[in-house]
Amino acid sequence: SNRTVTILERGPNHIIALKPPSVVCHHGGRTGSRSKAKRGEEPEIPMLQRVRDAIHDIDSRNAGDDFDKKSKRKVNLVHRLDRGASGALLLAFADDDVEKEDATTKKGATANLIEAMASEDSTKTYVALVRGEGILKGEDLRDKGWFEVTRPIKDESGKEKDATTFFKFVAGQPETVDDEINRPRISLVLARPKQGRWHQIRKHLRSLSHPVLGDT
Repeated sequence: SNRTVTILERGPNHIIALKPPSVVCHHGGRTGSRSKAKRGEEPEIPMLQRVRDAIHDIDSRNAGDDFDKKSKRKVNLVHRLDRGASGALLLAFADDDVEKEDATTKKGATANLIEAMASEDSTKTYVALVRGEGILKGEDLRDKGWFEVTRPIKDESGKEKDATTFFKFVAGQPETVDDEINRPRISLVLARPKQGRWHQIRKHLRSLSHPVLGDT
C-alpha cells in the first residue's frame, strides 16, 4: 500500500519506523510528488506523513469514542535516509517542541534527539551491497577490519565539505561461472559515517571502486 508503515518501537517521546526502499522521508523539491498530483497520478506518501497517520490510527483505536479524530499528533524527523535506502528511521513527537523565551526551559524531544544523533557518542551503522569482490590495488579489504576514508564531498550547492566514513568489508564474492550461472562480484560492507554529507557513503564507496549496487 502507498500508506503502509511498520512501527518498530514507540516511546513517550519517539517513534522508530521501518523505512522501505523507494520511499522518501519527506516532501521536497526532488521528490516529484506534487508533480504526480498535478498529472492526476497518485501522489507519493512520504514517511513523515505515513508515521503521523499510523500513530493517529493506533491512538484512535486504543482511545475509543472519546478520541478527537480531527487532531493528529505532530512528528518530526530526527534524521533522514536516502530514497533508495531502507532501515530504521527515528522520529520525535513534536508536542513539547514549542520554543519559549525562557532560557532555562529544557529542549524539546526533537532537539534532544538530533543533538544525541550528532554526538560523537552516537554510532550509526549502515549495511551496503557493493559491486566488487573486496580487493583494491591487490589488497584484500576484508583483512583491514574497520578503516577510515576521509575525502571532501560537495553538497547540493557544490560547496566542498570535510567528510569521514569508517568501513568494514565483511564478505566478498569473486566473479565466477559455476554450473552455467554467472555470479557477479559482490561484497557486503558496513559503513559508519562521521558526518551526514550528501550521499556520503555512496560517494566514499565509489572512491574505493566499490559502488553501491544499482548506482550508475
